[in-house]
Amino acid sequence: MNNPSKLIMSVLDLLLPRTCAVCQRRLYLHEHHVCMICHADMPLTRFWTMRHNPMADRFNALLQEKIEKFTPYVYSTALFFYKEDSKYRHIPQQLKYHGNTAIGRHFGKMLGARLIESAEFKNADLIVPVPLHWSRKWKRGYNQAEILAQGIAMEMRIPVRTDLLRRIRRTATQTRLGIEAKGANVAGAFCANIKKPDTIKGIRHVILIDDVFTTGSTMTECFMALRQVLPKDVRISVATLCFAGA
Repeated sequence: MNNPSKLIMSVLDLLLPRTCAVCQRRLYLHEHHVCMICHADMPLTRFWTMRHNPMADRFNALLQEKIEKFTPYVYSTALFFYKEDSKYRHIPQQLKYHGNTAIGRHFGKMLGARLIESAEFKNADLIVPVPLHWSRKWKRGYNQAEILAQGIAMEMRIPVRTDLLRRIRRTATQTRLGIEAKGANVAGAFCANIKKPDTIKGIRHVILIDDVFTTGSTMTECFMALRQVLPKDVRISVATLCFAGA
């Protein structure tokens, strides 16, 4: 950051002080979205360093229940753990409910940097965000999964495709539903939307992106929709901002 930019940022910080999304402490000029202390203490999953991890095992167990034929192990990862009693929950909430798209791109880039380091994700050549129903996207003004995907794409330097998956049914919010109810809520809610197969020619590895992985029901439905139309040799992996698990 050059000196004029620093001066402008300093003045803006005086007029409109920025605060840490986690602890609410006032940010210094060099800090972005979270303070250095909260950044250092972030409960990272480090799943991107593991071929098998709790999130991937949970997701693959769901797939085996849904898909009768054999499915190769699907690699899955998340940037950090999500817990209701943790202040780090404010990060996805800022993105999803408070219009803070900048924080989504920031942490999307952070996740993308980890994916580049991972043997299981670094060779991906396409990112597909979980879609919102058009009516919900119109009301919110954006799709939080798409914002994260944009940040990831900046780091991985691969394209984002928002046209390959479509949500064909508006579903109730998953927040207060139980495990079985969540699965029923999103069943059949997505379909693949590949009108021109030549637009995915040469694609070998797709990463499916969402904000939070809880039961995995939404990601499972999206995975199955894509799997029905993508060639068998195209790998589909899963990555999210948060993993709501132990």
